[in-house]
Amino acid sequence: MTDPFHAPRPARGRPRKEGAEQRILEAALEEYAERGWSGFTMDAVARRAGVGKSTVYLRWSDKDSLLTDAVTTRSQDIEQVDTGSLRGDLERLAANLFRYLLDPAGWATLRMAMEAAIAPTPLGSFTEVVSGQHLGAAGEIVQTHLEAGTLPTDAPVRTLVECLYGAVIVQALSLAGDDRKLTDEDIEERVRPIVDLVLDSLRTAQP
Repeated sequence: MTDPFHAPRPARGRPRKEGAEQRILEAALEEYAERGWSGFTMDAVARRAGVGKSTVYLRWSDKDSLLTDAVTTRSQDIEQVDTGSLRGDLERLAANLFRYLLDPAGWATLRMAMEAAIAPTPLGSFTEVVSGQHLGAAGEIVQTHLEAGTLPTDAPVRTLVECLYGAVIVQALSLAGDDRKLTDEDIEERVRPIVDLVLDSLRTAQP
């Protein structure tokens, strides 16, 4: 089983057509969010992106490689966290995740994770990227603060990170319609008590 704190991050090549790559990646996630793995086709992605099929196939040989790139690209904004403090990093990470889940791309990756969990056979290598993209970012934060001494070496890190992510996901799933139109301030207000709880649990766990 892939360790989510050390998930593979595939290298991406040079785009074949100026301006087309981003549209294709966005279209791939939107298409998956609507149709799932079984209904996902390269032709449909091309139509949604407004490009020819050849433009898609010149860059990606199959839907697995396309989805892997799409997930990897969209996760980069979540991973860019470095505030200089443990609380600040956790709040930024949680806010980035919350914001991502309010976007169609976030819903697509949630659907990927759920379909991969219940599928009788592996869907594709992109599911490994989905399972590790966020926890990989958390792992980097943890390592930074372990080295700095701001996080105890015996802290129940994995459990606390899973609690942080779980709480954010549940909140995002509970929102519908206009309730999903949150400002950055709204999101920060929602994630602050989650981080408070995680940090309180960390202190309580220490002897």
